[in-house]
Amino acid sequence: MLNSKRLLIAVTTSFYLMSALVATSAQASLITTTPDTIVSVSLDGDVNSVGSVNSGSLSSNEVIARERANLSQEGLRIATFFDFDLSYLTTDIVNVSTFSALFEIDFVSRLNTINDLSILLGQVESAWDDESGSLPLFEYAAASTNQSVVVDNVKTDSFETYTVDVTSIIQDWVNGDTENNGFVIFGADTVFQGAGFNNASLVVDVPEPSTIAIFAFGLLALVSRRVKK
Repeated sequence: MLNSKRLLIAVTTSFYLMSALVATSAQASLITTTPDTIVSVSLDGDVNSVGSVNSGSLSSNEVIARERANLSQEGLRIATFFDFDLSYLTTDIVNVSTFSALFEIDFVSRLNTINDLSILLGQVESAWDDESGSLPLFEYAAASTNQSVVVDNVKTDSFETYTVDVTSIIQDWVNGDTENNGFVIFGADTVFQGAGFNNASLVVDVPEPSTIAIFAFGLLALVSRRVKK
């Protein structure tokens, strides 16, 4: 029969073996959130969303990026700003090595099949809200940071769901390294082209402690107490 010290060694060894197995099959929860606010604004400061691109499939929560044909059509340039409520995330969650966050959106409409245009997602650097007189300025789009391509070419790319890895941005926001002013979607070039999107969302992979790991920790603690006695 094992004495207490040998039992502790046996359980400890078993715990480390279980931990190695758990590490390869740890459970996680996917949390999908939709934007708190969606605002499409044109260069002249108007809220301009419905009917901005040729499609009958856009929802009331549409996201639009549209560019102009020439300098005489400045008012036709549109960028869409949105933000997410991240109050459910903590520093303990976002700093786990397996944490991840993806921005997802459905590309559903294009203005034409004539011109090429890339659509970008950027991190907004200036504060804004959807109250009258406080709407985001179109110029915030070009000044955004951490810009990533959402759709490489509006003219030729397929209507489907596109994703952008925004893990580092979400981590910085939750850790307080940068201010959460939301995201913006906009066109990369001044050409006669535009795109419409639906179902913008943030998909966060939140790690959860494994039941096996919790059981192993509890067993180890119990045996440790017996040895001390």
